[in-house]
Amino acid sequence: MAEVGAIFPIGSAVTRECRSNKPSWRAMWRQSGEGAIMNIKHIAAIALLSIGASVPVLADDQKPAKSQEGYVPTLNLMMVATQLSHFKLWYAGAVENWPLAIYELAQIRTGIDRAKSLYPNNVESNMTMMSPAVDELENAIKAKDSVNFPKAFSKLTAACNTCHEATGFGFIKMRDPRLSPIETSPFSDESFSGH
Repeated sequence: MAEVGAIFPIGSAVTRECRSNKPSWRAMWRQSGEGAIMNIKHIAAIALLSIGASVPVLADDQKPAKSQEGYVPTLNLMMVATQLSHFKLWYAGAVENWPLAIYELAQIRTGIDRAKSLYPNNVESNMTMMSPAVDELENAIKAKDSVNFPKAFSKLTAACNTCHEATGFGFIKMRDPRLSPIETSPFSDESFSGH
């Protein structure tokens, strides 16, 4: 007897008919019930492996708090964060959003205090000259004084530059912002005013 593929080309209707009359080994295996048992075993094995693989990750996440406190940001990163707060503080004052202004001033004060505590022997972290300007600005914000805020803010900016000069970083010049990148951003359609 000649093979089906020799007489009828593979893929023809006759070939498909001949193949469809005989059940495949996969179909017989599925009908026997062994396929279902094997599928359950495979699923259970995969689940156990997945859980087992995630246990070390979960254990790593549960380290004591002391071991996670080892990160100390560089003074440069702290100053970059302070610069961002400086800008946001100016903007909050410009739109008279006093809650945001007091928050950003607190961020600046915290950054200064943190720099002093993390780098006590570093002359660059001695920012005591900032305190009078910060205090004056805080008074203007608490009074919601939109007339004195710009003056006090300019004093804070000058204190930043004085500190930079005193610590050998005079080439880093702070200035009062003139235009908000938030308002000119193509991604911004919100108002940040406190009204």
